[in-house]
Amino acid sequence: MIRRGRISACSAKRRQQAGAVQPYVQEAHRLAPVRCLPMPRAPRLYAPEATLHVVARCNNREFSFLTPEDFGVVVDKLRGMVRDYELTLYAYTVMSNHVHLLLQAPRAGTLARPLRWFLTETARAFHRARQRRGHFWERRSRACLVEDDTHGLAALRYLDRNPVRAGLVQDPGTYPWSSCAAYALGTPNPLLPFHPSYLGLSRDPPGRRRTYTALLAPSADPKANGHDARWTTRRAVGSLAFVARYGARRQRLLRATMPAQNQHHGR
Repeated sequence: MIRRGRISACSAKRRQQAGAVQPYVQEAHRLAPVRCLPMPRAPRLYAPEATLHVVARCNNREFSFLTPEDFGVVVDKLRGMVRDYELTLYAYTVMSNHVHLLLQAPRAGTLARPLRWFLTETARAFHRARQRRGHFWERRSRACLVEDDTHGLAALRYLDRNPVRAGLVQDPGTYPWSSCAAYALGTPNPLLPFHPSYLGLSRDPPGRRRTYTALLAPSADPKANGHDARWTTRRAVGSLAFVARYGARRQRLLRATMPAQNQHHGR
């Protein structure tokens, strides 16, 4: 009777002598314990028919939208996304290197498919026109749940004042590549309906426009006039109860910085 272990040992010795097998050297760093592991991205929050603030930035924050034709391509793709996916778009602001959107989450399904379509088709259009390849957008878009009423108005104000913060215009209603003119001036925009928080400002359209124009005015609080990182880094912005319900457990329960004129408009 022949033992299997002996045959394996002899075979391994013959193969090693013939040079077919090289001994594996265990280096010290290979045996060191792993201190940190890459974690997957946190899943998007989902609340049917809730308001979401979405931001998409160009790769390396390059200024990819420079001409009226460039901005027109982005707006046209937004129109296609709304049409093909029956999506509710409340507001938008297209800057030279990023895009802000205020959307309503669908009752069934998620925003993943329409947003993927918008980013893919926009990148494809610009690559085709400029004969280039590679990444066009920096990463997947960021999405933040927004509580309606006071915080919904603050989100609209944040979107519409982006061109003012960038020094492009002094009056946000004059910026041609945002929806501000529809809210502040009553300029027809078939691409979007009004946000419910805006409709709650007044029963008559002129009253809503006057109130919203007052909200767009510079605030005495400098934090309300500058860039509020919570709109682009938080997973949920709203009251303490809203953030506790939808926000990440590790997220600090902080309210968004809003101008004083916003405080008394919540229902």
